[in-house]
Amino acid sequence: DVYKRQIERTVMLKVFEAFAGYGSQRMALRNLGIPHEVVGISEIVEDALLSYAAIHTNFLKERTQIQISETDQEKAISYLEKINVPLDYKTFKNKARTLKPEKLNDMYLANKLIKNYGDITKINPEELPDFDLMTYSFPCQDISVAGYQHGLNCNSGTRSSLLWECCKIIETKKPKYLMMENVKNLVGSNHRHNFNKFLSYLEKIGYKNEWAILNARDYGMPQNRERVFCISSLDKNFHYKFPMPVKLKTEMYDLLETNVDRSFYLKDEFNLDSPIEQKISYCIDSNYWKGTSLNNFLTKHRRQLVTDKKDKNGKYKVRRLTPNEAWRLMGCNDIDYHKASKVVSKTSLYKQAGNSIVVPVLEAIFRNMFIKQEQTLAEDVKINYQFSLF
Repeated sequence: DVYKRQIERTVMLKVFEAFAGYGSQRMALRNLGIPHEVVGISEIVEDALLSYAAIHTNFLKERTQIQISETDQEKAISYLEKINVPLDYKTFKNKARTLKPEKLNDMYLANKLIKNYGDITKINPEELPDFDLMTYSFPCQDISVAGYQHGLNCNSGTRSSLLWECCKIIETKKPKYLMMENVKNLVGSNHRHNFNKFLSYLEKIGYKNEWAILNARDYGMPQNRERVFCISSLDKNFHYKFPMPVKLKTEMYDLLETNVDRSFYLKDEFNLDSPIEQKISYCIDSNYWKGTSLNNFLTKHRRQLVTDKKDKNGKYKVRRLTPNEAWRLMGCNDIDYHKASKVVSKTSLYKQAGNSIVVPVLEAIFRNMFIKQEQTLAEDVKINYQFSLF
């Protein structure tokens, strides 16, 4: 029993998720069975916070049992203003005082349960608990090919420049491991200099870095989604190898729902003589909720459409993906999706999927980072314990 408890304490991974979204990193660690504790997160988006709480805590039950009294509403507002959430993502103005009592109750409870430290620009690193792994999937709007292209220069004020806000946390807390994720264009010609600058900064404070572009379709999910991942470690003997691609066994149509509501179908005039036959979906983006035209889909090859049944004339009916299907293509299970769907809208569910990380890709990355090391560490503990008996 002493030996077992010693191993459990040694291999417990403490995690801080910056720009957490609905917690895809946490999903991957959970799915792998890696002992871990998320000691804190940083997130500002209202609906993402609700989804995170619904998925990863007992929020759905507690929100029906705990209600903030009128006298405590000011206390709740002050707390939310301190961590600067929720923010209007366009104006970056705090919305705490505009929340209705029921929404205020949900926001306060959700942020408490998930240990959200809020706006990364307001975080005092000295107030954070210690952790072993920091994940940071900073906003991509200003570097994505489909985004604003405002860049991520330090002190530029763009959303993507929030990457540099991670420095104060990394320098102060010095977690052993870092994991960064962002769009492929981060290493494109317009932004590569900033990426290299950030890597150089990490090297100067003692980190060893390895990065690669991984595509979700190479790791079990039928979605063409290329993303840059960077793994950093303070261990000079740490030689990280990114996971090798695996044969894709699941096709896009394997993930589609049955009996989809007719609201997801395009008008009958867009029905096709032949079906849309694809094994791999185009990349799910955060604007999928806006919909797409058939012509845009056929010519630009984006905003995925599918055909799953025929009309009375034998033509194939064209429809959009459902939010659940978008989450499935991100590697999320239906249980997590349905928890989130109880607290946020379909529009928000689409946005969150497009802004997130494909879970099986994270699983492959974390498996190479921690599973073998965990086994080795457990053996070391066993050996040390055995020697201590003599």
